[in-house]
Amino acid sequence: MDAGTDKKKRNQRLSIFELEALREAFKQSVRENDVVEAEWAQHAELFVKKTVQKGSRLTRA
Repeated sequence: MDAGTDKKKRNQRLSIFELEALREAFKQSVRENDVVEAEWAQHAELFVKKTVQKGSRLTRA
């Protein structure tokens, strides 16, 4: 894959519906993992990394 294709993928934006789905998935993950509010930032970082690695449709990868 060339650099132009990589840049194009990075510049794509998520729709409001995709963002809402991501938000709901994060909230569900917080509940399922009993994450306290003080740890949400760290959990969010890990959640996004895992979502990207899975090649989720939300990332448009």
